[in-house]
Amino acid sequence: MKAEKQLSQYFAGERQIFDIPLKPIGTDFQLSVWNELQKIHYGETISYQELAEKVGDKNRSRAVGNANGRNPIPIIIPCHRVIRKNGDLGGFGGGIKIKEKLLELERK
Repeated sequence: MKAEKQLSQYFAGERQIFDIPLKPIGTDFQLSVWNELQKIHYGETISYQELAEKVGDKNRSRAVGNANGRNPIPIIIPCHRVIRKNGDLGGFGGGIKIKEKLLELERK
């Protein structure tokens, strides 16, 4: 399976970009957030507010966080790359320890 192979490569540090065709199902707002998430480069982070600005309203950072929490394909749609403006990690559906590990993997 292509997704399984690419995820294995990602965790081995051999892949930075996924090329799996995606068709997530969500609201128009969620889809716009998930689309922007895919534009965050490997090893980089942005704040929830920055992401809200990219989808059109800097005041919707909480809504962006909720859309991240409903992301049906984490890692491939890299919601772990979004952090709080003050540098704190914020939330992650898999737990903060996993978010820390994913960001650490990408910093290497």
